[in-house]
Amino acid sequence: MASKINNLRRFFRLPYPRAAQPPLTVDKDTAYRVLEISEQGILLAQHPNAPLQIGEYLRGNILFHDQDSEEIEGEVYRLDPRGVIVKLSRGISARHMMKEQVYIKNTFPMFFRYTIQENFKATK
Repeated sequence: MASKINNLRRFFRLPYPRAAQPPLTVDKDTAYRVLEISEQGILLAQHPNAPLQIGEYLRGNILFHDQDSEEIEGEVYRLDPRGVIVKLSRGISARHMMKEQVYIKNTFPMFFRYTIQENFKATK
């Protein structure tokens, strides 16, 4: 029961299939792959040429599937085996969250089914 309580989140997290991961561009030469988004945080793949450290400030633009972008900013909160967790002070709008969720559901209909099954296996 405790593990289920620890997994409760304040904001919905939207994972991306590998083929749909948008870039977060922080400067002309550096872009990170976005693995998950929420309104107040993102999970990024670590960039081998520009590794991020806990406490580092990050500011950039996420380019979504429809070529619309949103500026985000925040601080590296945690590093874990999946990647870099950034807690956002300027987050992603609910509008973009909904548009991206609909896009992933329609374009990759089996993705959420397998993601949910993997999450249930991990909590048992």
